[in-house]
Amino acid sequence: MTYEEYKNNKSSRRSIFRTILNKLFTVIIFSMIIIIISNNSPKFRSFITNKVLNSTMDFSVFNKLLNKTTNVFKNEEETKPVLKEINESIKYKDGVKYLIKENENIYLKSSGIVTYIGEKEGYNNTIIIQQSNGYYAWYGNIEKPSIKLYDYVESGEVIGTASDEYYYVLYKDDKPVDLND
Repeated sequence: MTYEEYKNNKSSRRSIFRTILNKLFTVIIFSMIIIIISNNSPKFRSFITNKVLNSTMDFSVFNKLLNKTTNVFKNEEETKPVLKEINESIKYKDGVKYLIKENENIYLKSSGIVTYIGEKEGYNNTIIIQQSNGYYAWYGNIEKPSIKLYDYVESGEVIGTASDEYYYVLYKDDKPVDLND
């Protein structure tokens, strides 16, 4: 290696280091400006809280990007049954109501991230899973959830138990999917 090559190589390492430091410095300054403005402006603080902190993040976009680069999450094609034994299924509101045995385990059909656990009108205690394919699955009338908010849950795992009846609704782009097709 000649002196000129060594000198050029050394300066290129410095420029990469400077670029990284410049980007880091920019992010820190931007974050500090946001913090200062939100501390002094209640209107801006409520905007940040409502639009950024309280909004639902679409994890399926992140999952697709991650799968393209690292293939970290499994992308299963098959879905698994929700229940081992179903007595009867009836159309209910936007989805299906299953009549089941007492204290039946409810199994996850397709892998995803738990985005909601709580009461939904007409569905009682509900668990909402954002699946890796972009669908939102609602599991209603779950008495004892066995998962927590923001858990990544694999298909086939028990998410809770239900007695007598249980509801299943599937949403895509904020519209219910007809499960009777």
